Amino acid sequence: MAAPKNRSARLNRIASELNKKYDLDWQRSEHIDAEYDDARHQWSYGWTDGPTVEQVRRAARKMDREVTEDLVYRRELSQKTVALGAIRLAMAPTARRDARDRPSVTPSDVEELWRTVSKPRPRDAREEAMAAAIVSEANGDRGRNWASGYDLCRLVQEKGLAVFLRRAGVELTPIERLTDRYASSPASLAWSHQLVPMTALEAFSAVQADTNAKPQAVADALTLLPDLHAALDKAAADLQARLQDKTSAA
Repeated sequence: MAAPKNRSARLNRIASELNKKYDLDWQRSEHIDAEYDDARHQWSYGWTDGPTVEQVRRAARKMDREVTEDLVYRRELSQKTVALGAIRLAMAPTARRDARDRPSVTPSDVEELWRTVSKPRPRDAREEAMAAAIVSEANGDRGRNWASGYDLCRLVQEKGLAVFLRRAGVELTPIERLTDRYASSPASLAWSHQLVPMTALEAFSAVQADTNAKPQAVADALTLLPDLHAALDKAAADLQARLQDKTSAA
């Protein structure tokens, strides 16, 4: 089959329209570029983050089906987006585990996480700061954007998330500060790798048992009283219901 006429110009025109359609940021390298591979004799669209492959494919084919027939679509993920994905995967309750019972995070897992997500973004300033801290350490003194997806995921898997939460400079909640100070295994592993805090009762009891607890720890423990009262009230109600069931069955 003969190659479409003026393919380069037509593909570049479509790319320009797609960049406008999805409001892609040139400074973030989100913009879509048409590229030709001389060795493979193949045209492709490539971009970073931004819309999904399926979104771009559908929109491009709708604009010009002939010229996009054998087009290859490649969406790369920025370091920040890979780090963000690693954070989400590590914190997931259903995260896979490695031989040392740490959440297992791989670049392919991150790719799959974002596959159907358009323009991946942090949920809040805390998540954004954590991702930036991971990217910064992964690159070290080797220059900007040196680290690979593997480097980023390995850092999260080996060091956990708590260390990057602290480096991000965001303020911890009272229960998080107490967990960071008092958690012991296995609660320590859950906190350091997945940011799972201790229960209010565990944290309160830890401060109560520490006769040398600092004023900040005592103040943090006292903020947990409403949660403790609510938990005890629920536990008491559950026990009362169990007692009534057993009494009725007798």
